[in-house]
Amino acid sequence: MGWVRGCELVGLGMFAAAMAAAQSIATAGQAANAADKTPRYEVASVRENTNPNPRWNMYFTPDGVHAMDVTLLWALHEAYGIGDDDLWSGGPAWLNQKRFDIEAKYDVTQYPNLTRQQRMEMLQQLLADRFKLLVHHEAKEFQLYALVVTGSGVKFAETKPEDLRQSPIYGVMCVGGGRRGTISMHGCTMKQFADDLSGLGRFDLGRRVVDQTGLSGYYTFALHWARVDAANPPGAAVGAPDSADPTIFTAVKEQLGLELKPTNGPIDTMVIDHAEMPTEN
Repeated sequence: MGWVRGCELVGLGMFAAAMAAAQSIATAGQAANAADKTPRYEVASVRENTNPNPRWNMYFTPDGVHAMDVTLLWALHEAYGIGDDDLWSGGPAWLNQKRFDIEAKYDVTQYPNLTRQQRMEMLQQLLADRFKLLVHHEAKEFQLYALVVTGSGVKFAETKPEDLRQSPIYGVMCVGGGRRGTISMHGCTMKQFADDLSGLGRFDLGRRVVDQTGLSGYYTFALHWARVDAANPPGAAVGAPDSADPTIFTAVKEQLGLELKPTNGPIDTMVIDHAEMPTEN
């Protein structure tokens, strides 16, 4: 009986081992299948552009990506979604000097309906392959303005779904424009507004703006303010206003029902550890 029991245990052990091996093979197979389904470009061309008259542009196409006369830094903006030069550090001396043409395409029948995030990841891989690019994220502390809702509530409307502009590549498109002293936006998120306010109002504010409104929809609004020179102390602005408009702080509160509160906090930045001139096509 002892021998029979021992055989049963050995048999069960062999069965368990076989099942574990089968599971391991299945897992490996699933991983391989997942790798096979990872979006990737079928063909890609990267060439240095020495045209003395830059005509730079870059955008994702239905079946790939197109870039003309762009620097590696510009391509990184598109690949990682971080468009502020000050949030990038490291890299070679030619990072924002030498310009390139980039054309890459993938099989739409194999990878239909890619998200923008997937397209960005494909571009990241292309830059890593051709420029031997190595980067990493690094949170850094900045003086900021937190954009918050006032107690009286917002004074702008959520954009109606039927009025949103949709793109098969980029999803909901934020439509807007402006210059220093005025911003007009339609179908935009609060993060997009905060980013625009950081850019167009940087001389009036002296620091970046981060969205802390808690609003998650798409909105339409307009803002105009008197251009002044920002002072470093929180909330202070000096210089003679160049119009009868209010300061940016007052305008944000009176026209939008929002407020800019000084604070400190971390922002995700990118560090370029290594990059080389691209390999030949």
